[in-house]
Amino acid sequence: MQKFHVLTFQKEQQHVLQALQNFQKAELLPADDGILVSENAFTSENISAQTEALENELTRVLLGKAFLESYIPKPSFIEGLRKKPTTYTLSQLAEITEASSWQTVVDELRQKEKRLRILEQERQDLSQAEDELNRWRYFDEAPSVLKTLKHSVGLLGTLPNEQMTHLTHELEKYPSTYCQTIQQTTTTTYLFVLFHKVNQKPIQRLLSTVGFTEYHYPFTAKPSEALSEMKSKMAEVLEEEQSIKNQLKQMSAEAATLTLVAEYYSSAIVKSKSQEKLLRSKSVTSLAGWVPSDEASNLEARLQQITKGNYYLVFEEVKEEEIPNVPILLKNHRFVAPFETLIEMYSLPQYDELDPTPFMAPFYALAFGMMVADFGYGLFLFLAIFLVKHFFHFEASMKRSLTFFQLCAVPTMMWGLIYGSFFGATMPIQLLSNQSDITEILIISVVFGFIQVFFALILKFYLLWSRKNQKLKAIFQAGSWMVFLLSGASLALGFTILPETPLTTIGLTGIIVSLIAVVIGGSFEGETLVGKIGTGLYSLMDLTNYMSDLVSYTRLMALGVAGGSIAAAFNLIISFLPPVARFTIGIVLFILLHAINIFLSYLSAYVHGIRLQYLEFFGKFFTGGGRAFTPLKASEKYVTITPETTTQQEEQG
Repeated sequence: MQKFHVLTFQKEQQHVLQALQNFQKAELLPADDGILVSENAFTSENISAQTEALENELTRVLLGKAFLESYIPKPSFIEGLRKKPTTYTLSQLAEITEASSWQTVVDELRQKEKRLRILEQERQDLSQAEDELNRWRYFDEAPSVLKTLKHSVGLLGTLPNEQMTHLTHELEKYPSTYCQTIQQTTTTTYLFVLFHKVNQKPIQRLLSTVGFTEYHYPFTAKPSEALSEMKSKMAEVLEEEQSIKNQLKQMSAEAATLTLVAEYYSSAIVKSKSQEKLLRSKSVTSLAGWVPSDEASNLEARLQQITKGNYYLVFEEVKEEEIPNVPILLKNHRFVAPFETLIEMYSLPQYDELDPTPFMAPFYALAFGMMVADFGYGLFLFLAIFLVKHFFHFEASMKRSLTFFQLCAVPTMMWGLIYGSFFGATMPIQLLSNQSDITEILIISVVFGFIQVFFALILKFYLLWSRKNQKLKAIFQAGSWMVFLLSGASLALGFTILPETPLTTIGLTGIIVSLIAVVIGGSFEGETLVGKIGTGLYSLMDLTNYMSDLVSYTRLMALGVAGGSIAAAFNLIISFLPPVARFTIGIVLFILLHAINIFLSYLSAYVHGIRLQYLEFFGKFFTGGGRAFTPLKASEKYVTITPETTTQQEEQG
């Protein structure tokens, strides 16, 4: 990384910010943290009103976009993956936004949304009216006629079913009384009661005692006629509602445009907020930031082209006191880059640390393969990802993850050939058997761990040795444990494979010397004499850590043997089936059972492989704590934005 500071004329400010956003490889920092010391003449710019205006426009676009997309038919998941995403530059987005009539579209969508809400309310009201009229449709008179009766009283109402018999019996006591059941449900009776006014008070008293509720008919026509009218209105409402929805379904082009406009305003907000980091005087703008060292010349070329040479640019290398704040951008070979996801999950390195990705990648891949160790499983994963990447399109992050597992499939096939395993079946050539050579596989697992832990100490030694005044720490805090591991290996060989050699004596001597060096190395962390003695002796506790680290690698054997044994057991179960069942239901069982084992094997390898790197490997030399490089760029929330080349900018200019 290099820090840069730019001074340019105020009139060029927006062009410079646009160029940096198109560049996508420069991170802005507050101008007063830059290389050039800002004088009192420089002040920060209040851009809250500008940003708020852009946010309001974005809100309008997003509301219209969300409403429209709820009606446009969505492609299936597979169709979406098959469609190649279109990329745009920020200049293209600006041209599309300017040329489009998105404001008119948004206003039209608001009107349609408002109309749909009104129609929905009308539909609910009409539906409620229909339900109400359906209860009285067998009353073949206009209920309004009841209000014109001179000598009688006519009532419509409801009554609980259990009171109907009692009411009928009591009404028989009053002459000139008529009661008609209009409709009856499981709980309620809808009825019409007609009686002479002479009996009005006692009958109404009776009705109140049996739970009669009077119904006030709100329409003028007969219930059957009013019902027919409601159904006609409902049909009109549904027709208009469907017409509007059909129109919305045909607006896929407008939805696509709104997506691009949303990205334009979202990116414009990012650019607007970046102005908070700028300082300005009456005529000059001051901005500072970080840029990768290999992109410094490209940055200067863009500034030269945008400002026509009217700028002042200063670069500076990273200072020691700036190291904790320097952004981190990992850069690795394309076969190593997919393993960066593991580093990002753990922690990015600090600027003065090594990027552990290229050192960790081969160990992780080999450990992953050893924990699955089946040629068929590895071949299946490799081919499946190859076909998926060939026929479908994914976002960059997903594509990187798929490549990660595809790379891990290669050592899986390699270890599968060593174990002679193909979907649990034994291959003609088998160097090691995961059924009978358990001890040998266990030894290989521990040796693998020994190599990786030793390599981690080499990296720690290198990092300490390369720093000022850290060479003694390199020798006593890293070199001492390297000697200890080598001495332990020598002692083990002397006791087992080469007992008649001086390896045992060499190993014992080396262990004693290395542990003394460990105590000396640990004492460097103490401040007082007592503190140095205490920390020195306490550092011997790491002995158990190193032993447990080596034991932890036995999981390479355990998972590989377990997965192979389960696969072989599945095959054995299927072989017990009769010939007819073996080649019918047996094929289905073979696919299903091995699919489960593949998933569990890869999940276990992924998780346990990560654990080995994070604890056993990184714990020896890697501190982490770096922050990610966040360049000024498009938001890319809605579409993919591609950086613009200098040539493109010149053509547009």
